[in-house]
Amino acid sequence: MAPEVRMTVEEYLQLLERTADNVQRVGRPARTIAKETRGPRKKAGKALRGMKGAMKKAHARAKKKDGSFRKGWDQARLMKYAHKIRGK
Repeated sequence: MAPEVRMTVEEYLQLLERTADNVQRVGRPARTIAKETRGPRKKAGKALRGMKGAMKKAHARAKKKDGSFRKGWDQARLMKYAHKIRGK
């Protein structure tokens, strides 16, 4: 039967420090993490450009002078209307 060796935590940490000082890193790390970068912005499509004017017309029709919605209008109806007139 092999003899049993017992160490305190402090002795174990000292042992690790001594061995870490003698070890040199060879080469470079196996994997590098590349920094993510955004790609170039894409130009707005024809449909998106047409929404600008459609939204102005829809807001003029759906909102009152003080900025609140007219009776029967809400944000969902406003957007449906804008999409509808965008195609025209």
